[in-house]
Amino acid sequence: MDEKSVAIILLNWNAYNDTVECLHSLEKLVYQNFHVFLVDNDSKDQSYEKLRADQLSGTFSLPLTIIQSGSNMGCAGGNNVGMKAAYEQGYEYLWMLNNDTIVDQHSLTRLVEEMETDHQIGIVGSKIINMNNNLVWFAGGSINQYLGTSTPYGIDQEESEKFNTRKEVGFVVGCSMLFRRELIELIGWLNEDYFIYYEDTDWNLKAKKAGMKIVYVPDSLIYHKESSSTKSEELSPHYAYYLMRNGYLFVKRNNPKYKVIALLYMAYRIVKFHLLYVLNKDHKLKRSRMIFKGALHGLKNQIGQFSD
Repeated sequence: MDEKSVAIILLNWNAYNDTVECLHSLEKLVYQNFHVFLVDNDSKDQSYEKLRADQLSGTFSLPLTIIQSGSNMGCAGGNNVGMKAAYEQGYEYLWMLNNDTIVDQHSLTRLVEEMETDHQIGIVGSKIINMNNNLVWFAGGSINQYLGTSTPYGIDQEESEKFNTRKEVGFVVGCSMLFRRELIELIGWLNEDYFIYYEDTDWNLKAKKAGMKIVYVPDSLIYHKESSSTKSEELSPHYAYYLMRNGYLFVKRNNPKYKVIALLYMAYRIVKFHLLYVLNKDHKLKRSRMIFKGALHGLKNQIGQFSD
């Protein structure tokens, strides 16, 4: 296969060890025509300084550009920094990849091969396995435009043949999402208003509405640690806040005629999130306040990073 140029977009925020492991796994890729654009979102744990030192000492045997964003711009903002740098340099495909992943050596090859079969394919995504329990974490997914929710296929299920079929889907997660540069020209950059969560869902929906296909590629295998700054073992109160707010904003922006349905679902979610994220958790008052603030800020169109 004539290898098209691929920019791999990695975002780091206070996760030096995860990022180093991811970079070392990328060194083993069979696909060779790639360049990594690693964006640090103003980490406070010396990640950026340590990664730069590693690069200068020759720790990484791959083409690598490290960019300091200058502030915590969230997932959308940080990824946009890397995407813009790659786009300006003319890369044909861009691969958005979580830094807390380990990639199979054939993962990128399989994604590019799928892209090359049909120019109407705008986005392709991998099968993702949860490294914590070796269960499926993502095998494609669907979007409910009325409620502002997305449903991943296969989550927490054992691997089986039913997850091994290539198919068109409603969305693939930004954990491993390859797209062609033309998609940026067609639908623009990731929406930074979300800060974190829903920016990839929003982008997938825009691609679909623009007539592009989204395809799940099970032969592209990614292993994910499922750890993040807002979703920890105990679930940070911010996790429920962003889900509550951004789910409503997603509907209001993409299907405003369904705002009433989304509003009713928001009321249901307030109850549901209290059961999931407040009951039997610590800091109950703070968690409850964040749920209600997420709803209120969605109604008030208060966007970006959380602020009281």
